[in-house]
Amino acid sequence: MTAAWSLGDIVWGLPGAIVGTPMDGAEAFSTTPVFELLRDATARAPRATALTGQNSSLTYSEMFRLARNSAGALAAVVPPGGSVACLLPRTPEATAGLLGCLMSGRLCMILNPLSPAERLADVLSDAVPDALLLDEPLPFPHAAPALTLKAALAGSDRDWRPDHRWDPDAPFVVHFTSGSTGRPKGIVHSARSMLFRACDATEIFPTGPHDRVFGHAVPVEINGPAVLLHTLARGARLVLGSVAVEGAGGLLRLLEREAVTSVMGAVPIFRLLFKLDRAKDAFRALRAMRTGSASQQKAELTAWRKMLPPDCICGHAYASTEALIMAQWTVPPHDAHPTGDSGQEATIAGGMVRPYHDYAILDVDGQPVPFGDIGELVLRSRYIALGEWRCGRLVSGRMTQAPGRPGWRIFRTGDLVRLQADGMLRVVGRADRQVKINGVRIEPAEIEAVLRGEPSVTDAVVVVHTETADVTLHGFVVATAVDHAELIAALRQRLTAALPSAMRPSRVTVLDRLPALSSGKVDMVALLHWTPVQDPPTTAS
Repeated sequence: MTAAWSLGDIVWGLPGAIVGTPMDGAEAFSTTPVFELLRDATARAPRATALTGQNSSLTYSEMFRLARNSAGALAAVVPPGGSVACLLPRTPEATAGLLGCLMSGRLCMILNPLSPAERLADVLSDAVPDALLLDEPLPFPHAAPALTLKAALAGSDRDWRPDHRWDPDAPFVVHFTSGSTGRPKGIVHSARSMLFRACDATEIFPTGPHDRVFGHAVPVEINGPAVLLHTLARGARLVLGSVAVEGAGGLLRLLEREAVTSVMGAVPIFRLLFKLDRAKDAFRALRAMRTGSASQQKAELTAWRKMLPPDCICGHAYASTEALIMAQWTVPPHDAHPTGDSGQEATIAGGMVRPYHDYAILDVDGQPVPFGDIGELVLRSRYIALGEWRCGRLVSGRMTQAPGRPGWRIFRTGDLVRLQADGMLRVVGRADRQVKINGVRIEPAEIEAVLRGEPSVTDAVVVVHTETADVTLHGFVVATAVDHAELIAALRQRLTAALPSAMRPSRVTVLDRLPALSSGKVDMVALLHWTPVQDPPTTAS
């Protein structure tokens, strides 16, 4: 899309669309300080289990005490408005420490401690946090003072109370995602947007004190804080675990032990779990499941339903790091509701646009496309990210202030969508090269930057294959190295050290040269359909 059109000229919504309508009670919830949400939930049921994992559990009283200790410890070293990078495991005690950061008024940067050290070093170098909250020492030096989780939680059972005026529109959390510049990019959300997202979850998950909730994103992915606060504010039990730590079998045993009632996660996580023999037993108490993928197959969900209780609600969400949940819906049993105009679509629709987002579907000139045609989805809302975190400060990035609407922002999603006759959004592609794999947003440019870091590599391109339900990456490099097998082994080591597993190409191929168009640009179509017959390079799978 070109930038020739003015944001102020956008015609928002389409015939019959609900534009910018808030949800009942959500505005009050989204402006309530996190300290008060947790305090009130603890007062209602102090002895109820709040957080549980593979090896430990915390009651609401214990969780709130540890969270206050953490908040007090952080307040002693970081002034209000300062930033804390949290690298914490998915355990009840570590999650209590993270809650302390969230209610302390310090900007909480949530990082995954399982990420490669090189990537963490890059993130922290650009984030410039005022302090680190760690469970284990970092394997590389860093200038910011570090506070261990053990020390933060121990405290002196201090009766900490907020030492600042709560501002729901101040920077609240930062999540780092793949960036088009070749380095990770921080997306900043306010407490208002994150808590509103937490309240929004009640549409599919009307959570109460008797629920046991598992969210695979908690707490390290962008929706993680919302799921965490949504669960605890309603007095439910949050089950903490991940495939990366427990393995698929260990995680399933945990979910079975806790008799989970609500689960949220990316499609690949459920693919792993539903392959296991005990999946039906593990999900025997399940009453709500939500997935999210632009390419989730209807047949796949139909197969999963056979292992779920008959009354289990299956929801589907279409989300982004910048706008959180953009659309969602409850998928009816047996695909009774057509997901496409013809009813023959193989994949599940994205859902209905959330009523608190104004939206438009625009062509390259910024004009609304005819109903049913494909265009870029553009959103306007006060619940969009504040901007990006660069070099230790907030900048607007791709989020633009909405003309005439103080506190509202406009976000050009880059997603190509069409509106179906039933009012559903269907995602059909991207206007740029961004892609999602296993729920992780990926910019090929970041992978290319890692490949180009190998001394003998002179150029690199990554192409995305989406012809099947599984999205795959294929890297191509041009290099001066004579021993291609040795080069590919070195590239594999470099990719493993620098990138999460979802960002590593399934294949890397060495070419004598990259195919080019008459304009001199790389012929991406030729690479997408490359076969060994075209050129006999060395390939490693």
